Parts: sequence; structure tokens; C-alpha cells
Amino acid sequence: MTSQFRQLEWTHDAVPSRVPVGIARRAGYAEVGARFGCMEPTHLPEEKSMRSKNRGRLHGFTLVELLVVIAIIGILIALLLPAVQAAREAARRMQCSNNLKQIALALHNFESTHGKLPAGGVYSKAGGYGHSWWTQIMPYLEQKNLYDQFDFDAPHTGWLGFDASPHNAALLRDVQFEVMRCPSSPLPPMVKALSEESVMSANYVGIAGATDHPTAKDKPGGDPLGGAATGRVAAGGVLILHRGVSFSEIRDGTTNTLAIGEQSDWCRNATGELMECRSDCDHGFAMGPGNDGWERHFNLTIALHRVNDKSSTALGVAGNCGPNRPLQSAHPGGAQGALADGSVQFLSESLDIQTIYDLANRDDGNVVQNAW
Repeated sequence: MTSQFRQLEWTHDAVPSRVPVGIARRAGYAEVGARFGCMEPTHLPEEKSMRSKNRGRLHGFTLVELLVVIAIIGILIALLLPAVQAAREAARRMQCSNNLKQIALALHNFESTHGKLPAGGVYSKAGGYGHSWWTQIMPYLEQKNLYDQFDFDAPHTGWLGFDASPHNAALLRDVQFEVMRCPSSPLPPMVKALSEESVMSANYVGIAGATDHPTAKDKPGGDPLGGAATGRVAAGGVLILHRGVSFSEIRDGTTNTLAIGEQSDWCRNATGELMECRSDCDHGFAMGPGNDGWERHFNLTIALHRVNDKSSTALGVAGNCGPNRPLQSAHPGGAQGALADGSVQFLSESLDIQTIYDLANRDDGNVVQNAW
């Protein structure tokens, strides 16, 4: 009887058609599980290896798929790169604008102290080559210590080349001022001052007027060293040679008159060669006028050309030292300028030439409307 019950216990009809695999394994009934098909079949090691290999092949990338992915990534990078570059240029342009605001504020602080703006440039006390408006506002650009050490009694104060002013040359040699440099500029920050000295060259220039002002006249040819420079000179702007201008003399209004403009890019000659065309004419930011009869306007410009006109062979640009070096920049579409009221505006290269003249003159009666 017992034996019959035991046989019945293990017949197909007496047990469930499927026994859970886990229970069969835990109970040690491997044979039972295999008999009733409730356990996974046992595979040989070689078969398992083949199955693993097949799975790997099924989930891998083909060469074509990889090339497609690489191409998509390349397209995304190409689309993203201009946006990144534009964002970086926007940040550099903002810093450039902040520099101009600081310089304009320094001019205002100078005027508050002295009752007038600094002269665009003056002779030395000995009648030699003098210094620019930059040197006069140094105390208001957080450079009072340097200003106090500057020798204003030297025979040539701002000319630092050829041992003309050894003390001032040593003081300014290799010294950079971030406020004078636009971050977008590809130009070298230092120039040789026509010698072996290395001195800062500014990316910003004072506005001495325009070619159509009543004071405008033709400039004498000048020094053949570096090329005789012709062009137009004037005293109708905010920063002019030999004397300071008061705010009351800016009759067109400080909000309508340019005080400082940008010069931060290369010019090009007829063959496309890059040419330096900042208004210090390779002499550095401190260089002022000389009593030599050539009426050179170092670190100043008289408006004659459109914004972003970058021809180095144009009238008043070439030579030593062309007085009409244009406002131009490395920014797309124009250049920045600070008005006499201290605000900064972007001067579009599409501005008509008469608007530029009207902005450069302080008292011609042509008040500019909606130039921005």
C-alpha cells in the first residue's frame, strides 16, 4: 500500500504540471524539475559562450552607425560654436564699454577739480615734445602714484624713445593699463616708441573735432621719418591741443558730442597687409605734441573718415603722424565711443559721414538726433 501511494505520488497526474524552479532547486529535486520541464535546460559551456557572443553582436554599433553619430556630433558643435563665440565677444565688448566709462568718468573728475577738461596735448615746459591727455588724468584712473613720479619738467616729457626722457621711459617701460585696452583687440598692447623702449599703446583716442569745423585746415607735411603725414587738423572737439575745454563751451550739448572713440583693430594697405593705425603712431599713450611746425596730434584724431574705414593709405592716416586715423574696432558692425556726458554708445559703421562730423564737433550747431 505504501509503495502504491509512493508510486501515485510521483505519477504525472498526481502532481502539478509545473513546479516552481526555485522550490525544486531548494528542495534538491533537480531530477523532478527536469522531468516535468520546470527547470531551465542545462547548456554546455561552448553553447553559453556562443550565446554571449551573439548577444554582444546584437547590442554593438556598426561602422555606419558610428559614422552617423560622429557626423551628428560634428553638426551640433558647428551650430554651437558661433553662439559660444558670440557670447564671448559680447562679454569682451561689455568690458570695452566699461573701460570707456571709466575714462569718461576720469575726464569728469578732472573737470570737477580744474574747472575744465584736460588739454588734448601740451608741449613740455622747455618747449620740447610734451605729453598727452592720458598722462593728465592718471590720478583719476587710480594711477596717482605713477603720476606723482612722472617728470613733467623733462625737456621731452611724453616722448620716451631715443633717450629723450630716460626717467619717464624707465617709469613707463613695460607697464600695462587694462583700462586702455579693449579685450577684443588683436593689436599688441605695447609699442616700441620708435626705439627700443616698450610702452603701452591705448585702444582709445581723444576727439579733437572734424574736418568741417571752422577751425579746420590742411596739415603741414611733417616728418619724413616714417613718412610725411598730410591730412586735416582742427580744434573743434572736446580734447584739443594746448588748452582745456570747459563744459560751457560744448554748446551742442554733452549728450551730443563725442569725447573719446575706439581704435582697436588693424588697418590694411592696398595689398591687404595688416597695418597699425592707432593715433599714437607707435609712440605710446604718453606722447604729446612737439613744437616742430608739423602739427601732429598724437593720441588725438580729427574726424574725416567713416567708422570702421580701415584703409591705411587714406588721407590723414598714413605717415608720421596722420591726424585723421579713423574710429574703428574689432567689434562687428562698428566701434564704441564715450560722449562728453559720460555715456557710452555704439557707433554703427552705417552712420553717414556728416553725423560723425556733427558728433565730433562741440559747437557747430548741428545737434545729432537719434544717431543710435
